[in-house]
Amino acid sequence: MMIPDKKTKKKNILTALTIIAFMIFLFVFTLYNVGVFDRQI
Repeated sequence: MMIPDKKTKKKNILTALTIIAFMIFLFVFTLYNVGVFDRQI
């Protein structure tokens, strides 16, 4: 097993945040496309 140093841990957290942000973006974008919000993009 690899011993995670600070650099690896920081990179993992950054990657996780990026994925979560992307998922939220896709979720909001889908809601807009479905027409839940009556608002033009």
